[in-house]
Amino acid sequence: MSPYAQAQQWLAAQPDWVADISRRATELDCQAAGRVGLTPCPPQLAFDLRGTRAGCASADGRIRLNPVLLRENPADFLAQTLPHEVAHWVVFRWRPGAAPHGPEWREVMNWLDAPARRCHGFDVGRARVRILRRHPYACACRAHEVSAILHRRIQGGAAYRCRACGSVLRPQGEAGAGGD
Repeated sequence: MSPYAQAQQWLAAQPDWVADISRRATELDCQAAGRVGLTPCPPQLAFDLRGTRAGCASADGRIRLNPVLLRENPADFLAQTLPHEVAHWVVFRWRPGAAPHGPEWREVMNWLDAPARRCHGFDVGRARVRILRRHPYACACRAHEVSAILHRRIQGGAAYRCRACGSVLRPQGEAGAGGD
């Protein structure tokens, strides 16, 4: 069973804990919204985020949380990630168009007594979804590494050029690599 499926199963067995997280998000929203004169509007939580991000807030009031990272770091998740994402939600309503981690967001994080850190420090080893292999290529001016997707396209006949020198990328070690 994948770490994501295990975390989903774990969450399903913890309805009281999920309710506590939702309650905490509502409290954080009320606390910050009140400071700027907004009507509290609790975010809708979803525990469906995959990959290495801990959370993601959208302007429509939806906060997606990564269940793998939540399961492995519950205390830090509640102290850092939940306030981080609720702060985004408050700033979306308070100052539309503000920089994602700009002064308004940092101010809201301060009101929520949470560290205004842009990135989490969680071990993401089990949360990784897919790691693409990199392939060595070269042009006239330097070496490049391309993703497996781009590599397959090149193998299928597509030509990609270096943005710096304009020459065609060639598999490293191929005769004449770097010319054009």
